[in-house]
Amino acid sequence: MLRMFRAGVLLLLLLAFLDPRWPLPGRVVYLLDFSPSARDSVFALAESLPRDGIYLAFAERVARLPAPTARRLDLGEGTDLRAAFKEALALRPDRVVLVSDGLFPPLPAPFPLDAVYVPPKPHVEVHLVPPPYPLFGETVGVGVVLEAPVPVEARLRVEGPGGSVEKSLRVQGRKTLAYTFSLTEEAQVRAVVEGAWGRSEAQVSLEPADRGKALVLGDPALARYLEAQGFQVEEGPFRMPLEADLVVVGLGVLDLPPGAPEALREYLRRGGGLLFTATPKGLFFGGWDRVLPEDLPLKPLGRKGAALVLVLDVSGSMEGEKLSLAVAGALELVRSAAPEDYLGVVLFSSTHRVLFPPRPMTEQGKKEAESLLLSVRAEGGTVLGPAFREAVRLLEDVPVDRKGVLVLSDGLISDSQDPILSLAEASGLEVSTMALGPDADRAFLKKLAQRGGGRYYQAATAQELPRLFLREGQEVFQGEGLEGRFPVQTRPHPLTQGLSPPPLSVLLPARAEPWAEVLLESEGRAVLAMGERGEGRVAALATDLSRSWIGWEGAAPFLGGLARYLMGSQKALALYTYPEGHQVRAVVLGRLETPLFLSGGREVPLVPTGPERYEVLAGEPGVLLDGKRRLPLTLPLPGEWTPRDGKEVLRALAEASGGALLDPETLVGPGAGNLRTSSPLSLRPYLLLMALSLFLLERFLERRLDVPRP
Repeated sequence: MLRMFRAGVLLLLLLAFLDPRWPLPGRVVYLLDFSPSARDSVFALAESLPRDGIYLAFAERVARLPAPTARRLDLGEGTDLRAAFKEALALRPDRVVLVSDGLFPPLPAPFPLDAVYVPPKPHVEVHLVPPPYPLFGETVGVGVVLEAPVPVEARLRVEGPGGSVEKSLRVQGRKTLAYTFSLTEEAQVRAVVEGAWGRSEAQVSLEPADRGKALVLGDPALARYLEAQGFQVEEGPFRMPLEADLVVVGLGVLDLPPGAPEALREYLRRGGGLLFTATPKGLFFGGWDRVLPEDLPLKPLGRKGAALVLVLDVSGSMEGEKLSLAVAGALELVRSAAPEDYLGVVLFSSTHRVLFPPRPMTEQGKKEAESLLLSVRAEGGTVLGPAFREAVRLLEDVPVDRKGVLVLSDGLISDSQDPILSLAEASGLEVSTMALGPDADRAFLKKLAQRGGGRYYQAATAQELPRLFLREGQEVFQGEGLEGRFPVQTRPHPLTQGLSPPPLSVLLPARAEPWAEVLLESEGRAVLAMGERGEGRVAALATDLSRSWIGWEGAAPFLGGLARYLMGSQKALALYTYPEGHQVRAVVLGRLETPLFLSGGREVPLVPTGPERYEVLAGEPGVLLDGKRRLPLTLPLPGEWTPRDGKEVLRALAEASGGALLDPETLVGPGAGNLRTSSPLSLRPYLLLMALSLFLLERFLERRLDVPRP
């Protein structure tokens, strides 16, 4: 008997070595596509599906079904194949069968996959894509995107502020139309598509992303035009920092606070929009061509030069701050002069000295004048007569019509005053005077200005001197305007397309700088020119809008368009989207700081790929964040109905995983048995356990019977 046990152990070990297997039924998981395009076909096939499988229905979400005939319409309108694969993998299937129309981006399967193709439902889906950054008063376009997986006839109706639009059309694949209207308030746009297949609709709300903010200084007429175009208009005062999108300057340099020119220059360089207008105080009358010579696109044309000699007190009492600020004021005179203007300086104390005679203020002339002024020192008494006579003499041969003398002093004139007064009256020159501080001979200086036909200025402190010098420079080195009827011609530009402006009543003769683009001109003279400086845009208009274009209906739209163009360096963004796999690549063109794309609770930085060009891969709509700006970006993402060859998608998906594309008949009738699979069970562990049991039983019996081992 013991020998039989030993033979049984050996036999069991031999069988374990051969590893025999017992066939068991395998686990088959069916993935049923319940997305809108496929579910009708899947529902029709469900009655014939085998009952012994495990069924998962999926669309945007995944749910387990108690039977293949169970229906779920609450799983969303999209297709999330990744989630379906994840749920199936958790069930440890022996076989997975995907039943779908294949209208989704291909995704590698994590297991061998068989696929069954069902035809998609004839249908047209409609999406509305709003503009990314609509401005108040703009003509905006809402994209109407129609998608159909198979060719289908449809009727489209779009309703909104632009009226009702109806079309009958045939949709195959993706078709895009534009619905345009002027955005002046919050708007609703609704699109409805109907056909024999049913009905689809979409709705979108729009409101101006921002109303352009304009700070208007000294030009009420332009302020009214901009208000009519929907801008938020603030009419002064000038405050720093400048936070408007556009600054309109119709005032002169001296009508604004100290530091305003520098603030405007910095604002322009950082990307702001500037517009200078020719009011009675603006543009050339306001001295902007002299204070911002590198940033103004227009310069005076045919201006007659003027000549000015500064007679500057450098007596001992001027030493220190007084002289420093007097020199700073003289430097303002130098800067405010045009190349056709002449400027000279005569110094007086106990004696007089010609620092430099009147010379044209060309770039070289200005450099030499500045260098000489910075070398001035103070000492001695206050003798004016010889210096004044020298100034009059120096002006005799200067070839200009307008000539003037400016006298500055801070003390009592020690020499005889009557000869000076007589000479001022007889010279035919404009004689202006400036009294500095409480010790100045105010009575004499005021009388000298009266007798010389000029202007009297009184500076309580030396800090006032630079602006007083600039004011006198504006009086002497001034431009001229013309009145009459000046026809206007347009130059090619998007802003002037179809424009026919009426003649002007007032015109400042001007020429455009080489870096500027002329939009309007009048008989060879530039009327409107603009260009880019730094990161901003600047324009100059050589007419007074309170007198020109009155009653012209096209004035407000044209000026509103000009304003938007000028502020466009800060506001304008262009958005382009390109399908890329199962996502969309969004390309944003514009001046951004640190742009982020917020979508699904995640912030993704935009990648700079060129000058003012940023890109991001987006899987769903979101918001573009850039500083304080929030720009909703509704992207035309690949949709449920995006045309694809679903059958080929399923074939490629199945074959790449080691499976095959099955015929639907495989799932029904007698052929359904072909889908049954087995999961062989290995008998080795059981055979080894039985062998061990027999071996132990043999040893036990051997001890009980006390049988000696051979």
